[in-house]
Amino acid sequence: MSAPFHLGCAGVSNRPFPHLEAENSLDAALADALLTWFEENAHWQIKKLNGYTGYTDISLFPGDLPSELDLLLLPETFSHLRSCMGKFFAIDPEGYVRVTAHRLLAGASLRPHTDLAPLRFTHRLIVQLNRGWTRANGGLLCLADNERFCNEQKSPKLITPTHNNAFAFEVSQRSFHSVTQVVKGERYTLSYTFYPDSPEF
Repeated sequence: MSAPFHLGCAGVSNRPFPHLEAENSLDAALADALLTWFEENAHWQIKKLNGYTGYTDISLFPGDLPSELDLLLLPETFSHLRSCMGKFFAIDPEGYVRVTAHRLLAGASLRPHTDLAPLRFTHRLIVQLNRGWTRANGGLLCLADNERFCNEQKSPKLITPTHNNAFAFEVSQRSFHSVTQVVKGERYTLSYTFYPDSPEF
């Protein structure tokens, strides 16, 4: 089985916090097929959380995806991703990986947050899956090292969620990020969350 992810040419930065960006992070056919499944067949669940209006997600487990997408949830894929991430971050070589998918509807945005949580995870890898997305669609990922500057006007860095590009980061007290309002379209992401051991959900 060939590895579905390609992060070897990722660009790495420590500002405003440690993160990487990679173009064409998944096999192209796989990325397109996954986006089509998101658009047509995924059963999205509405999240009723403060600051997350218009946000829906799904937790993904083996057997949830069509057979041609199964490899995205295999233990071998998780091990490969940990190995790839280990070239850029101080990440444990073994541990639990949780996979989720996220959708933001038009008009939705995400407030500034760091991803720190009682269930201690250390890193996240996010694959953007958005057909023909440009800055005019909104939904820009904003990075900052403090909450005050984590907004569209003052954020040190803005990332357009271009199709099949990946963003990974080390979760810390500095890893503030937000998403500007989606102006048009639906914004999709696939997220891998890395834990040092198996949490109890």
